[in-house]
Amino acid sequence: MSIDPRISALADVLSGAASGAPGLDALRQILDAMTVKVALLDPQRRHIYANRAYLEMMGTTLDKAVGTTIGEHLGPELLRSTTAMAERALSGETVQTEGWITQADGQQRYLMRMHAPHRTADGAVTGYFVILQDMTERRQVQDDLFRLAYYDPVTGLANRLMLLKHMADYRNMGEPFTLVILDIDRFAEIRSSMGQGFANELLDDLAQRMGAQAAAFDLIARVSDHAFALLAGGACDRPALEAAVDALAGVVRSARSSSGGTVFLSASIGVAVAMPSHERPDDVLRDAEIATARAREQGGGRQAWFDPAMHSQVVEQVRMEHDLRGALAGDRDLWVAYQPIVEMVTGGLAGFEALMRWTHPERGNIPPGIFIPIAESTGLVVSLGTWVLRRACLQIAEWQEQREPGSAPLFMSVNLSSHQLSDPNFVQVVRDVLRETGVEPSWIKLELTESAVMDKAEQSIRLLRELRALGIKLSIDDFGTGYSSLSYLHKLPIDSLKVDRSFVSAMHQSEENRAIVRIIMDLARLLGFDVIAEGIETSADANLLRALACDYGQGYHFARPLSPDDAARLVGGDLPWQMPR
Repeated sequence: MSIDPRISALADVLSGAASGAPGLDALRQILDAMTVKVALLDPQRRHIYANRAYLEMMGTTLDKAVGTTIGEHLGPELLRSTTAMAERALSGETVQTEGWITQADGQQRYLMRMHAPHRTADGAVTGYFVILQDMTERRQVQDDLFRLAYYDPVTGLANRLMLLKHMADYRNMGEPFTLVILDIDRFAEIRSSMGQGFANELLDDLAQRMGAQAAAFDLIARVSDHAFALLAGGACDRPALEAAVDALAGVVRSARSSSGGTVFLSASIGVAVAMPSHERPDDVLRDAEIATARAREQGGGRQAWFDPAMHSQVVEQVRMEHDLRGALAGDRDLWVAYQPIVEMVTGGLAGFEALMRWTHPERGNIPPGIFIPIAESTGLVVSLGTWVLRRACLQIAEWQEQREPGSAPLFMSVNLSSHQLSDPNFVQVVRDVLRETGVEPSWIKLELTESAVMDKAEQSIRLLRELRALGIKLSIDDFGTGYSSLSYLHKLPIDSLKVDRSFVSAMHQSEENRAIVRIIMDLARLLGFDVIAEGIETSADANLLRALACDYGQGYHFARPLSPDDAARLVGGDLPWQMPR
């Protein structure tokens, strides 16, 4: 087939042959100045013309390009991959695609490719144009944005959005799947003590190890600061999946930093199977995270499978948290009960312990064992603690005016949570409450558990010294049940040890149990502390503690926690435990 003379004339003009037509000569110069790559090909896909940018891509000159195909310069695969577009252009269509091309110099470039028919004046197609625009920089930006949107920069794993996308694809295809959440226990503590760099190295190592041993899973994603998700498609084979999860737990235990540093790691693992009741991928992820939280509540380092009762419990906790916040904000439904603390030798009233109570308008009295853990898990316990402290200070200031003339001032014990100890503003909060209520600091005794103090011993000692400097008294609650270190105990600026009720109730069971209580009291006296025994249920308990020279006691033998009005009668001298029974 001979080339149409009009195409030949156009090719001559564009190729630089004299045409006598200044406009066409200018067009050729414009095309050569453009970065867009332009070529004209005949029906046999042979080049008739190409501008400078196109020729640079092929690494050749116009003289060598004319009469050759693209395959002769950049390989037969490119010629084959563009066959369909060339045929459609020769049939009269304009076709646009995008794709990567390897240039003659070996560079990979991402090009927008247009194949458009070349028509004569009567509309006949006599060849086609190829127009290529380099979009490499735009594509790289798009790829970067995609990575930022769907991949974790530390580990290179997919992120939460990509996980949800995959789960949505499974649902759209009707494919069953199971989701596993692996949450590193105590990761925040590791990061704060070892540094963010060390933590990132651990995460990267963990990601690589999981990738090498997670053949049972289709996708691994990092879904939070210290949690990973693993997606397994297909019907759930629970025994096989449990074995795979156990293997992952072993991977976590073997993780180490790239610099060789090691710490002991464990993970709380939750598993949720996608069900028809899950309307969205987020619902499956939510249930897996609920199961993970349950594993963490059980002590960490174990796995839990989701069941609907877990969701109901979480919904109930969220509702209760909402109501508790409302009660605190509205200063309603919350009140303080006061349990008397008795001087063991004289039987006189020494003080009270302030205990928070919540009377829900619909559910009645909610035990502290239910709402306090919710307050602790949400951080609300800090605000509640301040509320109780303020109420207790106001109350003891009022009762000091009502006590028997000549009697020693009463003291008020108020429990502190570990969250309050971690609050950097806590000392200032206490200072403000003392100033607002006008209470004498020596009337207030703050009780802290062993575990709360010893968890961050040096930090706790500094805080306790600041509180002691305000004139407040301090006590270690539930002594003997935590993990006190005797090397720290003598450093603590405290006034009292409170013997846990478990020791008091066991005193009558054996001489060994009585010896434990005696040792605690001897240790307290040696260090200059007084001793309060809690959980005194019977007169036998009280008599034995008196024989052991215990300073103070509290428990149902004397009185249960009382309303403010009932407690006020004790302040006035009406002490039922001194009455004949």
